[in-house]
Amino acid sequence: MTVLYRAIWSDAETIDPTAAVHQLAGIAASWAKDSPNSAPLADGLTEVEIRSQQRSIRSHRFGDEGFEINVHDHMRGGATDWTTLIKVVRVENTVHCLVENGMESANLTQRVTFRRPKVVHQMLRAATKPCLGGSGLLTEPQAIPANGIEILTSVLANPARTVPVIVCSQPAGPHDADWTPVASDIAAGVEGVAVVFTLDQDAVTAFRKELGDLAIWGGGVRIYLPNPVSPGSEGWRHRYYVHKRLQLARQATVNRIIYSVAQLSARRRVPDVFNEFSDQVEAASTGSAAELTEERDYWQFQYELSLEERSELEKELAQARGHLSRLKLELITKRLDDLVWGTKDEDSTSIPDEVQDTSEAVIAARMYLSDWLNIPDAAERELEAIDTAPESYVWGNAAWRGLRALAAYAKDRAGGWDRGGFWEWCASGPVDGWPATDKKLSMTEGEGVRTSKKLSRTRVFDVDPAVDPTGRLTMLAHLKVAEGGGNIVPRIYFHDDTGGKTRKVHVGFVGPHYLVPNKSAN
Repeated sequence: MTVLYRAIWSDAETIDPTAAVHQLAGIAASWAKDSPNSAPLADGLTEVEIRSQQRSIRSHRFGDEGFEINVHDHMRGGATDWTTLIKVVRVENTVHCLVENGMESANLTQRVTFRRPKVVHQMLRAATKPCLGGSGLLTEPQAIPANGIEILTSVLANPARTVPVIVCSQPAGPHDADWTPVASDIAAGVEGVAVVFTLDQDAVTAFRKELGDLAIWGGGVRIYLPNPVSPGSEGWRHRYYVHKRLQLARQATVNRIIYSVAQLSARRRVPDVFNEFSDQVEAASTGSAAELTEERDYWQFQYELSLEERSELEKELAQARGHLSRLKLELITKRLDDLVWGTKDEDSTSIPDEVQDTSEAVIAARMYLSDWLNIPDAAERELEAIDTAPESYVWGNAAWRGLRALAAYAKDRAGGWDRGGFWEWCASGPVDGWPATDKKLSMTEGEGVRTSKKLSRTRVFDVDPAVDPTGRLTMLAHLKVAEGGGNIVPRIYFHDDTGGKTRKVHVGFVGPHYLVPNKSAN
């Protein structure tokens, strides 16, 4: 199962923790059974049918100390199942809550439109002061006036902040009056895992005076990740969406914002407090032999599917570790061991180790790799499907690794490496290399693509006029960022001009496979 959303909070200021647990059990039961004012669920399995889906509810109560409910939804005739896990644990006078939402599907190309489970809103409304670490959680957008902008800047600068802050700005000049509903839609979608603030035009002006280019204005929306934000901070990680994008594709952009924030929450570590009843739940769960066999077969299939990829990764890791060990020994021998430890951790000015998705990989490449890599604006194509797929984090970091490899190759070529092209460079085993295998890299296309006008013209991309005066060039070499996943798996097409005027690698396309089809796809 792919976890899409994980909300965690604690309420230490409730007057009666025992009563709060009982109230939350009733809220969870009413939501799970889609029936108002339901009594807390009895232990065991409950089957209900809600509209066109079959819902299985497995519940366990632990007296006044908490409960756990696991809800599994299966749409009749559908390929996708959704699971919602609810855990509530009372420890002394504090009530801890967790709501986790996930999905599994036979259709790997399915686009996910995500919103927080409704039960999150109901549970947060019942809390006295829900918090995650040093951040309070809101159930609706919070408007910040110009004279209160210090409240927002203090929240952003707080090193104890644990959740993203999303700031929605009022458009300048004449505009549609629907910018606040956009903020409400975003807030409802990210409830439990982020907070949303809105700024009118006066507040936008005050915000820009405080943060400069790190602010947001003109009807745009910005996501501030949970790192301290102050004037002079690095801003590229804090993604923004301009008003024009919202005008052209409002719902798609809102969906993208919600999904990206929910995806961040899914990587949050579950606190140990929620493991308190794990042994009891495991002992109480008595799934049928048929269910266990089906689950075993599924995971066996997944295991076998990943063996080949893991073997390749182990091989690459072994090569990289060997290379790094030799570099370390050489530096220590030359009494430069301070460089070994000084570069161990990422700092604010270094190239980031990871990105959130493929769009962020392109942004990072333009910011950090531009000396050796050129990526025109037109290279990004329909990344919404890629960035909202369950595999978006994995794909994004694979794309980031590939872009870094292309830049490292160009740099080595400028430094004198001359034993072939990109494939040969990768095969030589550099630390920043890309796998030189047919499954991950192709330096040309098959004859069917090259001889078909219909297919070959899908490989004509924008390029620096210094490479071709027309500003357009056919590119056949490409990185296969992922295999499987259907027709939305990412591809990166590039042209090697490291021996030409620019001495760079030019990326012409970053997007889904279906935009660069081959013979077998027609």
